[in-house]
Amino acid sequence: MEIEEPGLTEQIQDHVRRQVALAELPAAAIVAATIEYLHGEANPAEVEAHAWPVVTEELSAHLAAQAQWPEVTDSDRLTAAFRTLSATGLVARENFACCQNCGVAEIGDEVPRGRTARGYAFYHQQDAERGVDGSGVYLTWGLFGQPATVDVGEEIAAALRAEGLTVHWDGHTGTRIRVSLSWQRRRIGRLAALPASVDDDIDIDVALLDQWTGLDAPTEGLSSAARLAGLHLPWLPAGVRIRVAHEDAAVVVRREGDTLVGTYPEQGGRELTVGRYYGMELIRRLAGGSVHAVTQPAPPDFLEATYQHRDGTQKDVPLDAAEACLLLRSMRPLSRDFLTAFGRSGGCVQVAWERDGLWLEELDTARATSTGRIATVPEAERMLTALATQDRVAIDELGGDLVTKRW
Repeated sequence: MEIEEPGLTEQIQDHVRRQVALAELPAAAIVAATIEYLHGEANPAEVEAHAWPVVTEELSAHLAAQAQWPEVTDSDRLTAAFRTLSATGLVARENFACCQNCGVAEIGDEVPRGRTARGYAFYHQQDAERGVDGSGVYLTWGLFGQPATVDVGEEIAAALRAEGLTVHWDGHTGTRIRVSLSWQRRRIGRLAALPASVDDDIDIDVALLDQWTGLDAPTEGLSSAARLAGLHLPWLPAGVRIRVAHEDAAVVVRREGDTLVGTYPEQGGRELTVGRYYGMELIRRLAGGSVHAVTQPAPPDFLEATYQHRDGTQKDVPLDAAEACLLLRSMRPLSRDFLTAFGRSGGCVQVAWERDGLWLEELDTARATSTGRIATVPEAERMLTALATQDRVAIDELGGDLVTKRW
């Protein structure tokens, strides 16, 4: 669909390109953000129709490009530096608030109740977008309750340089710190999901029978089956059911582990089971044909997770090892962020940022005990990967002084 307003097509393309590069919103959320971005400038239905192919094209190009990126990118280094700064008592936040004034006004709210912080460092949304465009990132920094000091600026600059980043700062407390970098943020899991590639896409009516909130939740009402199957159903939370209707038929979809189960009321309640990435098979049965139980091969790794991070709390959602590790790296010290992950057989590994560092533990629900210690991010990644890929809790292999606690 062509949009007639001059320059609007370019605005959509530029906005989508930046959102894809920022790597914070999944595909459907980028479309919704584009509609909001152009509110009042164009018909929302026209913007949506134009945005979808642009999102698919830009996201596909991003995934192809990231396959050639180095193992550790400048963006990874920036996140690591921010994690170090927060662990030393500075509230360090990436892509925080819309602008500098709002960021300065809101950064104090990032300090959890009962904890203290010496100061802060952040870059805001406009800074991040300039980083995407190749201008580097400017950091706003300071102390809480008192004027900024050169020592704090030097501490921030040193943490950035320790990760191998190039820092530009004139040593004055009133000057922001600029970081030169090549912006490369990976998309994994739900952030890398594209609409299902099919030739038989159909319009469906979507209804949530249970509450589902967050960036992965679909919009109720008319939708594309390929989008629902590719972008939403693989991350369906446990206990949430979706009713999908087409013409006079319907299927109620739920997730059990790494499979999706579809129940067909108009066909006597018969059920079809498929892998969680094969939801389109459930919808195809609405167009006719017999329903037979089919089990797709299970993916090589799987976790059932509940976690809290900057975008809120997600409960009982499926993850693979790579997505779990990406979430771990985005967790913020000096926060209440946590990740609780269960393997296929029920083994549980939990990580949470505590006052003294990253607490890593095994939860034994049968014995009402937890065993763990303060750990590094790479150690926690190894534990999550072992649980996801081998269905094995490997806390005993950490070594060091493990502490066992009763609940």
